[in-house]
Amino acid sequence: MALEISKQNTAILAMDFENDIVHPDGAFKDFGFAKMVADNAVLDKTSQLLTSARNAGVSVIYVSVKFRPGYPERPANAGLWQGLHGANALVEGSWGAQIHDQLTPKDGEPVVTKRGVSAFTASDLVQILQNKRIDTLILTGVATNFVVEGTARQACDLGYNTIVVGDCCTSMSQEAHEASLATALPFLCTVSNLEEVTEALK
Repeated sequence: MALEISKQNTAILAMDFENDIVHPDGAFKDFGFAKMVADNAVLDKTSQLLTSARNAGVSVIYVSVKFRPGYPERPANAGLWQGLHGANALVEGSWGAQIHDQLTPKDGEPVVTKRGVSAFTASDLVQILQNKRIDTLILTGVATNFVVEGTARQACDLGYNTIVVGDCCTSMSQEAHEASLATALPFLCTVSNLEEVTEALK
């Protein structure tokens, strides 16, 4: 069955495309994210998807993970956050916390700041979605098994219809990416791809 999308009530979330995560010179370059982004052309594919969404009148919302200097919002209570502290990464105002140039938000597109894994964590995303009368979310981002899966889990609990565009996501390895797409995500949302979503947006 072909994917159907109600354009008026749908938003695309472009999540965690900061330089420190996806750029080859970013603070997390040794973790494998940037290599996987390049190997799978995730920036190119996501750019194509966002263009299709804009042309269709679908809302585009950016989700940015960043923290104040010293990380007062984020204790190093897990390996993920210990790596963040150790790399001095994703600090507000730094180059590393900026969204990659290839995916720069257009005028009027909101940029939501989150302070954890899910796009909903300590952010005003829900208020924006409610104001726009959004009930369907299309998820893109890095990493598949962190922000994408974390957001899908919470979106499911909150009652949103959710679509993950699998080839507009990646992780630190192909195995981690594919495991998330094959195990947890199919039970939380619809797993799709760029071609199928682009066709549904026409």
